[in-house]
Amino acid sequence: MPRHLCRLSTKPENQGMSSDSETSAKTRGDLPRGNPTKQKILELLAEFFCLRTNDAAELLRNRTATESDARSVRRTLSILHRDGFLYRLPYFDSGRDRGGVSYVYGLSAKGVAHAFRNGYSTSATKTLDEHSLRTLDHELEITAFHIALHRMCSARGLRYLWRQKDLEHTVHPDALFYVADPAHPGKAFCYFLEIERAKLGNYRNGEPQILRKLRRYYDYFNSTGCEKEWGFRQYRVVVVQRTDARREGLLTALRERYSHRMFWLTTEAAYREDIGGAIFMTPKDDAPVPFSFLTH
Repeated sequence: MPRHLCRLSTKPENQGMSSDSETSAKTRGDLPRGNPTKQKILELLAEFFCLRTNDAAELLRNRTATESDARSVRRTLSILHRDGFLYRLPYFDSGRDRGGVSYVYGLSAKGVAHAFRNGYSTSATKTLDEHSLRTLDHELEITAFHIALHRMCSARGLRYLWRQKDLEHTVHPDALFYVADPAHPGKAFCYFLEIERAKLGNYRNGEPQILRKLRRYYDYFNSTGCEKEWGFRQYRVVVVQRTDARREGLLTALRERYSHRMFWLTTEAAYREDIGGAIFMTPKDDAPVPFSFLTH
């Protein structure tokens, strides 16, 4: 396991979210009003950074949330916000029947301090604040991918680690994660995540912004610099795009310039439907050969 991930994980033998989130009664200390539901929600936000009400309700109940679940969790989130443990940002939810305006919640500075003080911080624990408003859709997509990965690993008995802070190095991904199959411990890989919702654009010298970003990964691969900054030399770059057409356009561009199997391209719809399936395409393969996290 890469040493940088080990150092930032509270429990390296993490299988999904539960291992990082479990804390004993002795370490929880000064809980807000001593309510276990409040504590669990704080732990979820320490793990997943930002959540909507239904996201929190489904993670809390481990099933599809009912309206009763959502009401209960919405009230708990409101109380934690009132008490200063959470920050919230308005969000227009097209799937909500009444009004459409809801909130996205994350830990405040007080909430982050509580997480570190009481032993449930993770490698994603950081504050949500007003600076996150302009990138809120982007942050929610990162969370959606994280939740899908967590559920897949839990269901299939895989171990994973997730890092979503202190990521600014030669490359600056949206997240770094590690997936390991206990049956094949020598085949584990580190993955950089890039959520790309924009079309090809912002050209410089004939090269769009996304290709300039991916060129840095291409040049960085198997380098001493990568090993010094991250603790490993080889990796895969998961690029999530909005549509199949955009993925095909980027695959074509990559085949011309940076044809390498490190690049794994998928779509939002594909990973939401089955993140554990063969949903990733690479520019190295002329034939459409899909890969999955279980590819060895």
